[in-house]
Amino acid sequence: MKTAVVTDSSAGLSQKRAEELGIYVARMPLTIDGVDYIEEEEITRELFMEKMLNGAVVKTSQPPMGRLVTLFDSLLEDYDHVVFIPISSLLSGTYQTAEVLAKDYADKVTVIDAKFVSAPLGLLATQVKAMLEKGIHPKEVKEYVEEEGFMWAALIPEDLNYLKRGGRIKPAAAALANMMKIVPILKVADGEIDVADKVRTFKKAVKRGMELTIEGKTQEEYDFIVLNGGCSSELYDKIVKEMEKVLKTEIIKTDLYPIVLAHTGPGSIGIAAVKKLDKEF
Repeated sequence: MKTAVVTDSSAGLSQKRAEELGIYVARMPLTIDGVDYIEEEEITRELFMEKMLNGAVVKTSQPPMGRLVTLFDSLLEDYDHVVFIPISSLLSGTYQTAEVLAKDYADKVTVIDAKFVSAPLGLLATQVKAMLEKGIHPKEVKEYVEEEGFMWAALIPEDLNYLKRGGRIKPAAAALANMMKIVPILKVADGEIDVADKVRTFKKAVKRGMELTIEGKTQEEYDFIVLNGGCSSELYDKIVKEMEKVLKTEIIKTDLYPIVLAHTGPGSIGIAAVKKLDKEF
């Protein structure tokens, strides 16, 4: 069976990278100061960050249903089946929308809720593609991924004002935290975002985020990712080197893309661990 693998733009795959991997991406809309853009197609990552740095208010939403229908219809002209792996169902309504749509395709569309987001979702899409290329049935892949898939990530915002703008932290709390130089470490686990810890200063928060991400995990079982949300190259290189020194393995290096940056803001750092899915069926 010839199967197309699709994810959404929360996976942080540029158009070029997606083409290299042979993965299709349902691009998500961004609303910037009331103007709508399709991520990657109508606004670059660099221009997006520039607008945020200049004080723009940003909102995100799921891919429009019509765009999903068009994408699925187009792919099924060349493929027998489509596997769609969107952002966690606990962070967006994309999964629920796609599940409703899938019922109209007579078992030709399978939607997987891995409860992933950002670069881990992009990495998962490549793992799923590899399984399908071995001839494993999409339904069997869905069951395996939803049962065994696991990611844990620390997101460290450099500036709390972006969380305040998005309504994710109250203005008074943001002002107090900034005054006290308190930085929250956000964790992404089990498909949701929550606060894992709070420490003084950004550098200490990054160090703590590394510790939390690595804790109890080995390079044999996990892939590790460091995501650059526009921080200094010196800081980013330092984090990568420290991670590789501790884990004694090469780290995946990539960028944080607008769907995540819309919430955490430019300058953010992401550190993630993704369980390797290499079971032999």
